[in-house]
Formats: sequence, structure tokens, C-alpha cells
Amino acid sequence: SSGINAEYGGDYDKAKSLYERVLKMEEVIYGELHPAIASTLNNLADCVLEQGETAKAAVLFQRAMETNEIVFGRDHPDVARNLNNLGRAFKEMGDYDGAKSKLTSALQMKQKRYGDAHINLVPTLMNLGDLFNLTKQPNKAREVLSRALKITEKKIGMKHPDAAKILRLLGNSFYLMGDLSTSEKLLNKSLDILEQVYETDHPYVLATRADLGSCTRPGAAPRIF
Repeated sequence: SSGINAEYGGDYDKAKSLYERVLKMEEVIYGELHPAIASTLNNLADCVLEQGETAKAAVLFQRAMETNEIVFGRDHPDVARNLNNLGRAFKEMGDYDGAKSKLTSALQMKQKRYGDAHINLVPTLMNLGDLFNLTKQPNKAREVLSRALKITEKKIGMKHPDAAKILRLLGNSFYLMGDLSTSEKLLNKSLDILEQVYETDHPYVLATRADLGSCTRPGAAPRIF
């Protein structure tokens, strides 16, 4: 869709506007309880989260999850995905206990349905890795992120943007452990992948370049997108 293309290109204002229009149309056509509405709510929440509106994103993710719970039941994969996204919003709000609870539940649901090495586990493992970095537990972060990278490499290859995101988070972990050399190598690998996928002024590319600078000077550790 046009919204997804705009979001992929980093134009979150345009994507947000498109998703809001689609949501209004869907609510007229379907009412408030329909899977299409839950999907649009999720996409809209992604946009506002990227723009830093964490509380608004959490409300939208929550509504999407509640819709899917009513339509599909609590054990449905879409509910697990909503839990993952809600945990991501909690993480960005600084509610680390709430984030861990949501993300752990999401991971358990996914493992129950898919097993231990399915590609659908990767987003939740990434969020847990970022959470562990934020709470100064880089060894735990490295463990879950290494698992995510192994799954990604096997299932979709190392040229995928998700591989770049995992490498960047691992760079964060090594930064926190004081291994700036390894951190820099991982961030460079991440940047190489991103520059093949996105334009040079894409937020992901710019942020990773900024992270590389932190490896050569004191300051905050790199963060995920």
C-alpha cells in the first residue's frame, strides 16, 4: 500500500496521514471490530512510535490487540504480534517491567505455535535484546540477539534489513561491555546492509552512522531504530 511504501521510505508524516484516512474508511465499512482495522491500527501505531509519540502508539497497539482478541481469540498469532508491538511501545516509554512482561508473553506464544527457530520469533527477540541493553544487561542481550541473528541468517539471509538491525543491537551490546572494536565492526556491517536497501538520507542509515561515532568517543550507547 501507499502507506507502507511511505513508511518504508522513512516518510512517516505521509504514512501516518494515509493510515488515518484508511482507518476512517474501514470504520465506516466494517464497524470497529474487524481484522482489517486491527492491521491499520498497528501500522498507524508503528508510524507514531517512529515519530516519538510513544503513549499514543501504546493506545493504538492496545486497541489493535483487543480487536484481534475478540475476533480471533487470545492464542492467535496476530495477538502475539500485537503483544510484541505493545512491549516495544512500553520499552520506548521507559516502562521496562511492563515491556518485559509483554515481550516475554509474546515470545512464549510464538514459540508454542512456531517452535524455537521460526522467523516470526525474530522481532520479539530483537526487542528483548534492546530491552536488556537498556537495562544494562548486555550479556543477556547478546544471547537473545545471537539467536535472532542465527534464525535470520538461515531463513532470509544477511542482506535483509532485519539482519542489519540485529547487528546494530549487537554492536550496542559490545559497546556496553566495553569492546568498542567489535562494536564498530558490527555497526559497519549493519551500515553496509542498510546502504544497499535504503537511500543515504533514510533515518536508519543516518542513525547507524551516528552510532559509529559513539564507538570513538564517550557517550550513550547506540540504540535500535
